[in-house]
Amino acid sequence: MEYRYDGTFPGFLTAIFDIYNRKEQPVAISPPNESTLLFTEKHEVTTDFEKSERVWNGILKTGGNKTGNQLYYAFLSCEKDVEMALLKYIQYLFSAKKCVMYDLANPDVLKINKLYRTVLGESHSALMFIRFEQAADGTYFAPFAPKYDILSLTLSHFKARFADQAWIIYDTFRNYGFYYDKKTIEQIIIENPNFSHKTGKLINSAIRPDEEQWQELWRTYFRKMAIAERKNLVLQRNLMPKRYWKYLTEKRR
Repeated sequence: MEYRYDGTFPGFLTAIFDIYNRKEQPVAISPPNESTLLFTEKHEVTTDFEKSERVWNGILKTGGNKTGNQLYYAFLSCEKDVEMALLKYIQYLFSAKKCVMYDLANPDVLKINKLYRTVLGESHSALMFIRFEQAADGTYFAPFAPKYDILSLTLSHFKARFADQAWIIYDTFRNYGFYYDKKTIEQIIIENPNFSHKTGKLINSAIRPDEEQWQELWRTYFRKMAIAERKNLVLQRNLMPKRYWKYLTEKRR
């Protein structure tokens, strides 16, 4: 049996509820457009927030908040077959009836632990490498293309850091983002000709007139602060991986 869900975390938790309720052991749990099992019977999961909350509360009650964070971060990795590793972890957790996050001898616990740490590192990098530019309407806009689906992990930081400013953080790879209007945050999809999903840039007329001057000032500062004699490109790429450069103001020309 293959379980197909909508790709969301509540949808995945609903799938877990259905698996226990139907007393089945699936061969796969697949998000949209990722099923490769042509001759396997399918169960279409309908996301149910009441069911997902019951599973989530069970996870927190048994394993604690740290276990919940670990599972959620691992889910955001979007790693192939991560759903099955999460299922096995949750089954082990519920059978043990205690926190198992430090039982690294278990291969599924070890895998989830590694994914958690990787996604956590990516979320920390986002806080350092996200760059905003001001649009013509005053909104600060930041395109970003993280390796993992981590935008939701950055929201509390930017809401606290820029509480008095309207901003948008947009994942150009997954084509969705979050808009903060100085009061609330909502998830959005941009369908506007003023924005290029390919380059992540706003057209010139959609940018504040003096924005390019401020960006050039930052690039000048970046160049002047560099010490030519201590230039180390290998170290720079280790500390600032090249996959982030596309949207860095100091790397744009």
